[in-house]
Amino acid sequence: LKLALRKPLWLLVLLALISTACGNASAPAEATPLPQGMPFDEGSRIYTLTPGSTEARFLIGEILRGEPKTVVGKTNQVSGQVALHLDDPSTAAVGPIQVDARTLATDNGFRNRAIETRILHSRVFQFITFTPTAVTGLPDTLTTGEPVEFQITGDLTITEYTQPVVFDVTAVPLSDTRIEGRASTTIQWGDFNLFIPSATGVAGVKETVILEIDFTAEAAQ
Repeated sequence: LKLALRKPLWLLVLLALISTACGNASAPAEATPLPQGMPFDEGSRIYTLTPGSTEARFLIGEILRGEPKTVVGKTNQVSGQVALHLDDPSTAAVGPIQVDARTLATDNGFRNRAIETRILHSRVFQFITFTPTAVTGLPDTLTTGEPVEFQITGDLTITEYTQPVVFDVTAVPLSDTRIEGRASTTIQWGDFNLFIPSATGVAGVKETVILEIDFTAEAAQ
């Protein structure tokens, strides 16, 4: 005990540094950064999707116990940004949109577990990401309160597979700081190498999936 108390201060400091370094070695790695997406014009106003009033969902048809059924999975854990000049829509750009696949839920717990562990593998691939590359079809001017229809082209990544898709969008600029709307597209789940396991009572599942986002985007005052 007397020898231990006589250890020089520099040795105690060295031991503390070694201990700290070993502890940091097991720290989780930083999250993978988002894809770059479309560049934002410097003068654009930035509108951010609000999770509380934004919902992403999928719709797929199946035959359950001999009857057709539309399965709906949804979540409000959606993130993304839009850059826009209301007086010059030609500069519009959309950043990467991410949906937290771990929070997608249907009306059935068994189906939710199958989606998590056997279809989307969301414990490994937490996010579904849409990376826009172009916005087309916007009019020359936007009027507050009037809906507009346009398209957003980009790359959709589900698990580790990416395919080009086009979302049809209807949006309404409600004010200088608030935009609401819906975006939708239809995909083939086989194009993303997804596997849908058989389930008791389910005679078949459609090959197409409708993807929708009802969104509210707000900018700082």
